Amino acid sequence: MRTLSIQIAGKTAERLDAIATANHESTETLIQSLLHDFTNTDEARLEEYAQTGHGIPHEIATNWLRDLAAGNVRPCPK
Repeated sequence: MRTLSIQIAGKTAERLDAIATANHESTETLIQSLLHDFTNTDEARLEEYAQTGHGIPHEIATNWLRDLAAGNVRPCPK
């Protein structure tokens, strides 16, 4: 297993500690789980894109984000 040292801002560290405590696990175990889930999700997303070529055109994504920032909440484009 590889050791990785990171710095986490105070409020975020406190929130991670609270979540870990609520789940009866260490903060280290929580972070390992979060990174594992993120990595699996991201790899699956990239694999789907590689197989299908399906993605969101830049203009559509930009317009959706611009609307979202302006308070116009609508479903994410697919």
